[in-house]
Amino acid sequence: MRRNPGILNQPHDVRSGRRARALPYGLAGVVVAAMLLSFSGSVVAQTDREKQAQCELSAIRDTRSPLAVQYIRSACNWLALNGDSLLNESSRGYYVCLVRQLSGAQANEAAAAIISACRTSNPL
Repeated sequence: MRRNPGILNQPHDVRSGRRARALPYGLAGVVVAAMLLSFSGSVVAQTDREKQAQCELSAIRDTRSPLAVQYIRSACNWLALNGDSLLNESSRGYYVCLVRQLSGAQANEAAAAIISACRTSNPL
C-alpha cells in the first residue's frame, strides 16, 4: 500500500480516520483579508501625513506669526483629511484661503485680520 506523502505529518481525526485541517480555508481567507486591510489603512494614513507635511512646508516657510502657523497647521490637517471629499466642498475654500493668505504673515494682528477675511469671504 502506497502512502500519500502529504498526509504523513498532518493530524488525523481518530474516530473518522480523516485528516484534520489545521486552519479552515474560509478562516485563512479572513486572516489574509484583515492583514491586507490593515496594511492598506496605514498606507492611506501615511499619504495623508505626507500631504499635510507638504502643505505646511510650502506655507509656513516665511511665516513668523505664531497664530498664523497654528491656523496653517490646522488648515493643512483639514485639507489633507477632508480636501478631496465632495461632502466638504463648501468648507474647502475657507481652509485654502487660510493656507494661501496666512503664508508669510509676520504678526498675530495681521494673521487675525486675514483669518477674519477668509471667514467672511468663505462662510462655513
